[in-house]
Amino acid sequence: RTTRTGAKFSAYYGVHNPDFDLDKLYAKALASREQDEEEIEPADADDAFDQALQDAASATSSPLSSLPSSRAPSPAPPAEPPTAPTPSCASKRKRSPTNAKTPKPTVGGAAQAKKRRSRTNRAKKAKRADEWAAPQTMRTVDARHLQQAKEEEVDVDLLEDMPVTSTAFTAKRGDGETKTYTRNQLIGKYGMKYCDWDGVTPTGIVSPDGRTFAVLAGKPQDPDWDHVAEDLAENIAVAAEHITFPAAATDHRRGKFGAQAQGVSHGGGQTEPANLKHTKGLDAVLTYLVALPAMIRVAHFASATFACWAPRLFAYYAQCMLQLFTFEPTLQRNFPRSIWACLTINFGPRTVTYRHRDFGNLPFGWCAITALGKFNPDRGGELVLWECGLIVRFPPGSTVLIPSAIIHHSNTNIAHNETRYSVTQYTSGALFRWVEHGCMLDEKYYASLSETETRAAEKANQERWAKGVDMWSTMEELKARASEVL
Repeated sequence: RTTRTGAKFSAYYGVHNPDFDLDKLYAKALASREQDEEEIEPADADDAFDQALQDAASATSSPLSSLPSSRAPSPAPPAEPPTAPTPSCASKRKRSPTNAKTPKPTVGGAAQAKKRRSRTNRAKKAKRADEWAAPQTMRTVDARHLQQAKEEEVDVDLLEDMPVTSTAFTAKRGDGETKTYTRNQLIGKYGMKYCDWDGVTPTGIVSPDGRTFAVLAGKPQDPDWDHVAEDLAENIAVAAEHITFPAAATDHRRGKFGAQAQGVSHGGGQTEPANLKHTKGLDAVLTYLVALPAMIRVAHFASATFACWAPRLFAYYAQCMLQLFTFEPTLQRNFPRSIWACLTINFGPRTVTYRHRDFGNLPFGWCAITALGKFNPDRGGELVLWECGLIVRFPPGSTVLIPSAIIHHSNTNIAHNETRYSVTQYTSGALFRWVEHGCMLDEKYYASLSETETRAAEKANQERWAKGVDMWSTMEELKARASEVL
């Protein structure tokens, strides 16, 4: 308002600073909020546990000479991923040193040299894209797999009850327990249901609205598979003898057993995605285990099953990983045809996990768990899915796929004279965020946006969880697709 003397008053104060930019401040605050929520444990490992492993785990100089061999692989089942939204990352090119001298081509050969480089680049790009591709049509083996599948319905509200962060790239941190249970304790005290799974029959875990949000995948259709799985367990057991784990690596929030991750991670203060680093000896042990034919078969079977049961989600993973590895070609994959960026080998010798969530993973993404070892699955080693109220018989050699970021899971006790190991495959939610943010950190990404783009990004954050849930298939549509093939 204006007084009789001409003075003006207002409920608002003007800012007389030419450098003040409200849009940039808003974007910076939004980026900071994402980092506070999502900059959590790298590579699906407990912070102190993972750091202790990287800093202190060591191995003997020649750990591989006494490791047993593994059997040759058989073909993994095919899968069919449809198209999915393609994230955008600019290509990251490595510049050669400024002092490097490159011979100049002759005038006549310059055009030919350029054509050769172009053909080579196209071939590399096509090969890289093919590595993430899957058959565009469902094959008969996949159709039969789905037609024979069973389902287990559980009372879980996927849209309302899940501990998801505001951007849905990761889950909220949660509490866990440092204790283990027997099956009878869980049935008696918590009223859980026992699922007597044979470890072979594919079974979808289904929500009341029909979404298949987890899968009891089973095992490859190979009569010799149990022996292959036993060989892999033996390799892991022998390898564990060559690794010295620090105390923090054998008593952590997931349980009392040694473990080690291998692959690509992001988060926890990293400025960009990178392969996990290890001591020379430990790296040799992990490289050996990951290269075993049996380990490759485990990875390929889990990945193919993922594509079969959740083709939309698989395609989203594939597009993001293609963008990631195209942007940074120096990143090394664990397996040539696995959809996941990282894996953890749980060396046991008695891998019985506490109740926990892997909140660093993509909330609507899947983690593959393969059980190994010598234990009686009728008496222990079951998989407990707490929010589902379900205890699943989980025999050695079998694989399951679960959204480990949002569902608390654990194992029941095994006997003291038994052994249990496991291999888990997963991708950090921070990797998806990195790709969707143009392969840059949050602060830089939001600072690059206009006001309109910032609002659109915030809207995408709010909708990501619901869209992620829609990537899970229903049993009805899976069986309908299978019927079209058979």
